[in-house]
Formats: sequence, structure tokens, C-alpha cells
Amino acid sequence: MLLSKEDIAEINKQCPSEQGVFTEPIGIPNEIKEPVIYMRWETGGVSGGSCWESSNPQPYSNRESKPKFKALDLVLKKVKPDLTYLEFREVEELVKSSEYTDWEYYGNHTDYEVDFIKLSDLYKILRML
Repeated sequence: MLLSKEDIAEINKQCPSEQGVFTEPIGIPNEIKEPVIYMRWETGGVSGGSCWESSNPQPYSNRESKPKFKALDLVLKKVKPDLTYLEFREVEELVKSSEYTDWEYYGNHTDYEVDFIKLSDLYKILRML
């Protein structure tokens, strides 16, 4: 089963912030121009910089653990609800990761990690299972 636009809208509505099915979201390689199942989370950065000489930019890290990839769970529930655990493990092998930094003023920045799967790759592997 392929996801319809309505399915994707429903999945995105149920996802936590920074997760869903998107085309060309921030943090994935530029050559990927198709829908991906996507999740990003903040890992740290630098804050406290300002235009004043007295500013004191400080690095910080986000101590929260990596979130659950709920967007992937919702997609799989829609396209293959009878997926076995061992099949799910094969799907997990498709997850690609990247990092990026959102640069801000005065030396401040926020670092992110991203996990994603191209939707077309998911469809291919599900046809083989």
C-alpha cells in the first residue's frame, strides 16, 4: 500500500514536533528530492552570545535521549500493519543519519541530529518481505 496525501497529513498530525513525512526537510542531503520519513532532535549548541562585549557565549548539550521514531511507527502501521519484529529490524537498517547546525547571530548556534528513510526505499523493502 502506498501512502496518500491524506494519509501523510494524518500521520504528520499525530507525530511529535520535528517528525513526519516531508519532502526536502532540513538536514537531509540536498540530492534527495522525494518524501522521507523524518525525525530531528536538538543535541546542543552555543547560547548567550549578544552584541555586547560582556556577552558570554557558552556551549551546551541536550541531555535528553534520542526520541522514539514515532513517524516511522505510524507509517508502518498504515502501510504494513502486520509487520513482524524481524521484518521491522530489516526496515530499521534503512535508517540514515545526518547532523547539521543552525547558525544564529553572535556566535550562537543549535546542533541537530536527523534520522530519515526515503519512502521509496521503504516501499521497495516491504515488497520483498
